[in-house]
Amino acid sequence: MTRTEDRLRQAFTDGARTVRPETVRPLSLPKPRRRSSWAVPAMSAVAVALSVALIVMITGRQQPHVAAGEGGPAFIVATTGFGQSPKGMSRIEVRDSTTMKVYDTKAASRGSTFQYVTAAQDNRTYFVMEVPLRQTACNALRIYRMHVADTGRITSFDALGTLIQGGTMRPEVMPGGLAVSPDGRKIAYAVIPCGTPADRLFYKIGVVDLRTGAQREWTDPQESVISSLSWTADDRKVAFVRREPTHEPDDGDHMLTKNGAVMLLDTDSNGSSLLSSRTLVRRSARLTNIWAATISRDGNTISVVGEYAPLNGAITLCEIAVADGRLLRTPYHETFDGQDMPPVPNSPGLVTLRIDPSGRHVLFYDSGESDPAAFGRIDDGRFRTLQEINGDNGVSEPIEADADAFDPNDLAW
Repeated sequence: MTRTEDRLRQAFTDGARTVRPETVRPLSLPKPRRRSSWAVPAMSAVAVALSVALIVMITGRQQPHVAAGEGGPAFIVATTGFGQSPKGMSRIEVRDSTTMKVYDTKAASRGSTFQYVTAAQDNRTYFVMEVPLRQTACNALRIYRMHVADTGRITSFDALGTLIQGGTMRPEVMPGGLAVSPDGRKIAYAVIPCGTPADRLFYKIGVVDLRTGAQREWTDPQESVISSLSWTADDRKVAFVRREPTHEPDDGDHMLTKNGAVMLLDTDSNGSSLLSSRTLVRRSARLTNIWAATISRDGNTISVVGEYAPLNGAITLCEIAVADGRLLRTPYHETFDGQDMPPVPNSPGLVTLRIDPSGRHVLFYDSGESDPAAFGRIDDGRFRTLQEINGDNGVSEPIEADADAFDPNDLAW
């Protein structure tokens, strides 16, 4: 396709975004005239239909399903193939958030691999961490800003000026992560500090100001595994999950981490220790294992994924009041054939939980399971699987039949 055709395609796409039912005004007539109540909606529907048809003709691709009114973020962006060296194995995928159709991909640079991804509130701007394949005690970890058009096409991918110093993540322990603040001006990250011995495991959390490049970091003096970063609406506090490594073999017969807790770091406070963070939720007799969490934008509630004893220990999404720790509700838990589904013994517990800015749409992924209940979206409390199981070989596959198996390292929307 020529450059001119490409520009025309983008122009038509951008123009179509402006055609909405509320922007179509009725025709002004010199004299009052009775008009059928359905005239304006019909005109609006025709205008939108023509716009969508024009986009398909120009771009050759259908618009994302969510743009047609299904609600929630239009795209899921995933990093896949972490730690795999053949070029193209580690890549970013932009997928439809309903059908899982792949719209675009981008391979990691030679000698590097993609690890974490986070989404800004517009669901069009993403930040991705790329790390060296070679595992050393200290590396320069780079963050990229990526823009996605309404068609799902990656339109820009630019490195930020700030480099993060940290040890390369070990494949057997995949937590850590990225989170962009609601105002889009700060990035929080969790990585292994430089110089961490091979037989020990420590984490640090840092914040980068995207305007000035200024960095600040908080370290954990005790061994820990950090994951599930999320910001409050004031762009000041970062919630995270802290667990302790067990140093057991990664053979499927042992738990790799234990004693999960949800904590809250005030990035404006003095000090540089993560232990000064406030503890919001601890494991208990009812919530026996905590794997992931996301704080609400107002800071009043925290959504926690854990093993919930009253539901036979099933992986459960629990909404908890920050003020007093009360369990408010359990919007979702994993089931199979209508029965509560206990977690796989000694599962690595790599759970991804992403909630959109409205709080109504939740992206849920439990990498320790391989059934349809382990990957899906929760819209206003209703779960919809985004993955099917091949009954012949037990391999998880996306909804579209001709796609490769979907095995993300990190997800965002």
